[in-house]
Amino acid sequence: MEFYIFLSIIGLYVLISLLILPFQYIFLVSLKAEEIKNKTKGKTQGEMYEDMNAGEAILHENMQGNPLFFLANLLASLIYKRKHPNG
Repeated sequence: MEFYIFLSIIGLYVLISLLILPFQYIFLVSLKAEEIKNKTKGKTQGEMYEDMNAGEAILHENMQGNPLFFLANLLASLIYKRKHPNG
């Protein structure tokens, strides 16, 4: 019985991750575009994060640091690297 509960929880986690995946991918693409834009201005990645307002910083921290989004982040990163091999 516990095994089925465990499988149900894992299945639910995978389902949630797949539902979140498009949003994580869009966030990753926009973040990479912002990094490229800031590199052309001569800003480092650290300066980019320091210049974020509080709302953007909290959103970024939640999107990248929340354990619930780990699988979605991993999949979005893999898809991004596959679509943008030189980026």
